[in-house]
Amino acid sequence: MAARLIARHPGRAAAVLEALDPAPAATALAGCEARAAAGVLARMVPAAAAAVLATLRPERASALVDALDLDVAARLVRRLGSEAAEGLLASLSAGRARSLRTLLGFAEKTAGALMDPDVLALAEDLTAREAVERVREAARHARYNLYVVDREQRLVGVLNLRELLLAPPSARLAELMVRGPQHLRADADRVAVLSHPGWREVHALPVVDQAGGYLGAIRYRTLRALEEELLGPRGADRDTAGALGELFAAGAAGVLDAFAGGPRGEGR
Repeated sequence: MAARLIARHPGRAAAVLEALDPAPAATALAGCEARAAAGVLARMVPAAAAAVLATLRPERASALVDALDLDVAARLVRRLGSEAAEGLLASLSAGRARSLRTLLGFAEKTAGALMDPDVLALAEDLTAREAVERVREAARHARYNLYVVDREQRLVGVLNLRELLLAPPSARLAELMVRGPQHLRADADRVAVLSHPGWREVHALPVVDQAGGYLGAIRYRTLRALEEELLGPRGADRDTAGALGELFAAGAAGVLDAFAGGPRGEGR
């Protein structure tokens, strides 16, 4: 029952769990599927979520970090001690660890720390046929808007997937793309990210370094999460007098066991 409640009401669960000490909060998440538990961690105050993450057994912590969006995972790993962070990164796949290390290299709350570094970019000298093949090969990293770079990896253009699919197979991306796309500098702070006029036109913004080199992209859902963080939790998430809050208000150890949906043992 508790696992179903957590999956259905992750915001309320987060509000309840972040008020607990890390050990019982970790116990409460023990019986949850990794993606559901990660959804709760993503909605908790970062300091509280990181404390829970540090309390979990390494294999469980690794599974939850794998299930989190990259920017959220980086936000939590950033708050671990250096030894704990290195241990966790070492337990992840090479690709996941590399992506997280990229984000951790930027100051917190900058565009570089908020971006997804794995969003696909395509070279401007590719033909449409070649570009479609690249998109198929890396479909999980492709977005509707495709970013185009030159051979120095500088951002030079953008085109959408529909335009690519309708283009003559032999046409080069340099001929098809729209030049000078809206973008963010990696060192832009969160106010600059939130206020960028490009959000009126697109659902993702590419991020570049000082030389214009393409680094990744910030997705719209990251923008919304940042807005909620600045504006505070929504009313529904503040309402801890609902079913989850009542479970903990009872104050009995047996209630906690029932809420956790399984045996204790997530603490190291």
